[in-house]
Amino acid sequence: MNSDNRERRAVFTDLDGTLLGPDHTLSTRDRKTLEDLGRLQIQRIVVTGRSLFSCNRVLDTEFPIDLLVTSSGAGIFSYQPKTLLQQFGLECIEISQAMEVLEDLQLDFMVHEPLPDNHHFRWKRFGQHNADFDRRLSLYAGCHQILPPAQEVKSGATQLLAIVPSADSKNLHDTLSTRLPDLNVLRTTSPLDHSSTWYEIFPRSVCKSHAAEWICGYLDLDVKTALAIGNDYNDLDMLRWAGSAYVVANAPSDLTQEFQTVAHHSEAGFSDAVSTWLSSFS
Repeated sequence: MNSDNRERRAVFTDLDGTLLGPDHTLSTRDRKTLEDLGRLQIQRIVVTGRSLFSCNRVLDTEFPIDLLVTSSGAGIFSYQPKTLLQQFGLECIEISQAMEVLEDLQLDFMVHEPLPDNHHFRWKRFGQHNADFDRRLSLYAGCHQILPPAQEVKSGATQLLAIVPSADSKNLHDTLSTRLPDLNVLRTTSPLDHSSTWYEIFPRSVCKSHAAEWICGYLDLDVKTALAIGNDYNDLDMLRWAGSAYVVANAPSDLTQEFQTVAHHSEAGFSDAVSTWLSSFS
């Protein structure tokens, strides 16, 4: 393939559970794959639910990518230097509506500040045991406070996050989506205890596929040949959007049934997906 076509191609990958191993590090093989993609002038984009603050905990300054999408599409950054290219936030009325529904359902939740400081948040809980909620509060010690009653809501919040220890996750997701039709409710497995369910509430314009579409337009990349790799439900729209899509073997069974499956994230499944995708152009 010629260099003009190479420059228009892109790989979009989830981070935790997909590109990084169980210890949140990048394997030698996957690092080499990313470096090889760079030499081929193929754009390398990480698309993660993490905030920029959280990404900085696991991505070193030499991490071989070109762009970083944070908070499931709410923020789009060039990687080196880290420059905010695009951001999306909730309006006052949207925040109020989401809080009303979460309070009615008695779901413990957090309201995150605007980008790039969305690792700061206010929170409300309803008394039941919620170890994963406590774990996240501990992880962000010094970055949060209790949501005061009747506090004036300000626009620009990046997202609301509800953490549910155990539930029929699909039915609750359907309920939230039905009651918040003008917002985007994403369901994902907790990256902390790997069993609780997180429900992330964003503006309708925020999801991984919308961010990927924006990047393709911004960089004049070929959507039809784009590769997406993921491992969980919050990757679903991006996987369905991409021209080629793979999930790693540790993904839920309904995802492995829908998409081509590669090795476990601890066994460089990312590199297997890229290798297969590249071979289709040879």
